[in-house]
Amino acid sequence: MNTPAAERTSSDPYPAETVLEQAFADGARADLMGAASTAARTVRAAALTALLRGVRRPGTAAGRDGAPALRLRGARVVGRLDLTGGGVAPEILRIRFEDCEFDEPLVCADALLPGLALTRCRLPAVHADRIRVQGPLELRGCTIPGGVRLERVRAETDVVLTGSTLGPGADGRALAAEGMVVAGALDLAGTAASGVVFLAGIRVVGPVRFDDAAVRAPGGDALVLDRSVLGDRLLARRLVVDGALRMFNADVAGSVQLTGARLTHPDGIALGASGATVRGAVWCTAPFTAAGEVRLTGAELRTRLDLSGARIGHPDGRTALALDRLSASDVSLHGLTVTRGTVSAAGIHVRDTLDLRVERADELNLDQGTVGVLLDGPAHWPARAGLAGLSYRALHPVLPAAERLSWLTRDPSAEATAQPYEQLAQHYTALGRPLDARKVRYAAQRRHRAALSGPIRWWEGVLQVTVGYGFRPWRALGWLAALVVLGTVVFGSVPPTALEPEKAPRFQAAAYTLDLLLPLVNLGQETAFQPVGATQWFGYALVGIGWVLASAVGLGLGRSLSGS
Repeated sequence: MNTPAAERTSSDPYPAETVLEQAFADGARADLMGAASTAARTVRAAALTALLRGVRRPGTAAGRDGAPALRLRGARVVGRLDLTGGGVAPEILRIRFEDCEFDEPLVCADALLPGLALTRCRLPAVHADRIRVQGPLELRGCTIPGGVRLERVRAETDVVLTGSTLGPGADGRALAAEGMVVAGALDLAGTAASGVVFLAGIRVVGPVRFDDAAVRAPGGDALVLDRSVLGDRLLARRLVVDGALRMFNADVAGSVQLTGARLTHPDGIALGASGATVRGAVWCTAPFTAAGEVRLTGAELRTRLDLSGARIGHPDGRTALALDRLSASDVSLHGLTVTRGTVSAAGIHVRDTLDLRVERADELNLDQGTVGVLLDGPAHWPARAGLAGLSYRALHPVLPAAERLSWLTRDPSAEATAQPYEQLAQHYTALGRPLDARKVRYAAQRRHRAALSGPIRWWEGVLQVTVGYGFRPWRALGWLAALVVLGTVVFGSVPPTALEPEKAPRFQAAAYTLDLLLPLVNLGQETAFQPVGATQWFGYALVGIGWVLASAVGLGLGRSLSGS
């Protein structure tokens, strides 16, 4: 039964302790909420310690479930409740405080506890490093301005801090729980922490919840999950972090859900998960926002990374999203807005689909990436792109070569002069579109020439003009026809002189021009006639042009056939 302190009268200076002892003996909750004065609801921490350690035994305590328990509501606890080391009497299976006020920190480091629950309590701090808890460890709706220490705790069920307000301890940490091991769930939903929440190296079998929580430690690390091993999901929907959210080299068996989270660390990394392994999906979908770098370099995602509709940016214009060497089955940047900064995905490996239909991104680097299906569109292409070494099985939508060439020109690097064009040409070849493939290879040669200088650049220019680098051989026929017409006019006006008039064949100006232009071809005209005057130099020029034209045709066709 509940025993209100107001119904008790005693000359004892601490009448609430009499109520507590009787309730403990009856297996009931000591309810002090109706006490007439502060003194009537004051309990000394020493009295609680004596009860919990079994020093004072007011009677046989048997709770409603047949197990001894301490239940206290509405008390003001004076002095330090210190259970360090030994813990509590083994027959006590539950400790619960509701709406209590502690004037000194709760200290129970290295203790063995059956379970500890504080609901809507106010206390300066909690120091519980290295405790072992056989039941739930709960701090629900509590106000703890000096922070909570749970380093290397071993909890055999759940650890719950939902709705609590935590301030920083002397080390700036609102929750220090490095190396904590939890056999159940870790729940911090709705928690407000003004200080660092340090959870590096924790091992949690069940889900970890940060839904609607807020962690504020501006200018540095705020929420740290480095090297953590989570056996289920990480739920952080609508999480607010002022400072860095870190989970470097974390291992998550389920999904990571950051949908609607707001992360702010403009001077550095807003979300860092480099080297993390996530067997489920990572959701950073709208209205997810990040001011600062989102870094997932080298992360291994067994399924999907989704940043659809997210809004990110680095105020200094540096890398806003780093996906270098990330591995995933699918990556979606559909509707992503990068307000400022670049996107780097060098060496990314996407087994299935990479959706690049971004809303806005000024620069996107995909150098050396490997993609199954690349999904994009002209309206979503960034102003600058890194495409050197990018390989893919398919592009969607299928666009004409002219449009795709506009995509390739967005990479200004010299390394992008060959491989991206050849990759695109092979794509069109696989689709059965050889004309588009030839257009791409022709454009590749033009870009290659632009990077050259000196005689090589001049010769490449000849190949371009004469045969289109071998991809437009009809140009050679056009040049040949034009030169034949010109030669016919010139030699028809000023005929050459026959070397042996009595043996010379009838002069044909067109045949004579062809004989000069075509190397290794003898039509009997060049050897029978000798040009005179200025036409002699014209004839020499035709011979030289013929050799150049023939060399260009041969080399260009060789290039074309080798690349087709």
